[in-house]
Amino acid sequence: RAQFLYLFSKPRALPHICSDAAMAGSGAGGGAMVGASVAEICATTAVPALAMALGSAAVSMAEPSEALQARLQRFSAGLLVGAVVTEIFPILKRQLMPGGDLSWVHMGAAILGFSGALFLMYSIKAMDLDGDSESDSDAPEGECSGPEAGRAGWLNPKGDGDEESSMKLRMWLTRLQAHSAALTRLVQAQDVDREAVDEEVHGIDFLVDSARRLCKGAEPMDRRSASRLRKCVAELIQDVEELKRMDTNEVRQIDRQLRVANSSLLKVHSVAERAVFRRWGPRPSSEPSGQPDHEAGPRKVPVGLIVAVVVDSIIDGMLIGLAGAVSAPSGRLMAAATTFEMGFLGYSFACSILKATRRCTAVGILAVPPAAMLVAAAVACQSVSFMERTPAFSGFIAFAMVALLFLVFQELLVEAHEKEGGEAWHISLWLYAGLLVSIHIDMIF
Repeated sequence: RAQFLYLFSKPRALPHICSDAAMAGSGAGGGAMVGASVAEICATTAVPALAMALGSAAVSMAEPSEALQARLQRFSAGLLVGAVVTEIFPILKRQLMPGGDLSWVHMGAAILGFSGALFLMYSIKAMDLDGDSESDSDAPEGECSGPEAGRAGWLNPKGDGDEESSMKLRMWLTRLQAHSAALTRLVQAQDVDREAVDEEVHGIDFLVDSARRLCKGAEPMDRRSASRLRKCVAELIQDVEELKRMDTNEVRQIDRQLRVANSSLLKVHSVAERAVFRRWGPRPSSEPSGQPDHEAGPRKVPVGLIVAVVVDSIIDGMLIGLAGAVSAPSGRLMAAATTFEMGFLGYSFACSILKATRRCTAVGILAVPPAAMLVAAAVACQSVSFMERTPAFSGFIAFAMVALLFLVFQELLVEAHEKEGGEAWHISLWLYAGLLVSIHIDMIF
């Protein structure tokens, strides 16, 4: 009774009492959160690390269909987003509001971590670290990089490389200058002709794409890409034939069909201009016909690609370690969510490394990302014991969360969308299926 009167005589104490009670419980059961030990974190992180190793070992097997890849990539993205929403963000929120009041020191540290993650990820993207393996990943099936690769790689700026390519590049640049001057005249006219400007812009777009492919030494389109291009062109032809059968008075129906044709045209353009390595877009590796691996000559190790993949692995491991040290179920959910992602990453990484290095060297390189992931998880878990409830911990959580979301939205979902049929509704649904599974796992455990 005295406590009852005290509570109502001191109403300001109620929010703190409620917030302390809320912080004491977690999940559906409301029990106290128990963090995992370093050994448990290592065992949990071993699951996605093993998935990456198995993905690398699966290079010799048949490649999964693009539809299956798109489904699993979207499902993995849904799991990761769900894990961030249900597990990682609540941890960050508790750090930012200790005792129920916003801590501006923790908020400042979180903003620094947020900004640092964006700076790191966009710097990696801007530096084009994957560019070392672009020419390798787009070589025709059955060809590797090396002396035999011909024009693979950047054009030699000293002029002692492929003279034909240098002359062609000079021609593209001259035409680009001429079309740019024509565009300037069009837009400076008193009555701007929109159709003429649009036509000129598309011509410049073609010249820029052609010059960039030539600069990076993109090889001719391989058989797989050519087959996919034929399918896309066939869809475009069907859309155009449907337009020919329409009455010109049916304006709305024609506009609707034009949107369909435009979607098919964008697919054709995407396949035709695409000449880059995709981290989750595996291409099977194969040796040149009739030439054993030890005769392939010296090969350039794609250092930039290795750095990018190792950074991905460290971020995933760090997030598993941080989440698991605060709440063991959170770490397990994060590990489950990253398993599919790491499997695809291991597959595509192995495809590119085996093309660029000898097998004995490739085995050592492929072992680095899973090991880095395990070490990052263990270090992050160990650091929580003296960092928890400090601004540094808030900064690390914000950093890892933003970096993971960047990988999901800027790379994983983009790759899934570019797969053949990846934009279909029945494939897009797998994103929400992964989100639903992630939420249900959080409620059950």
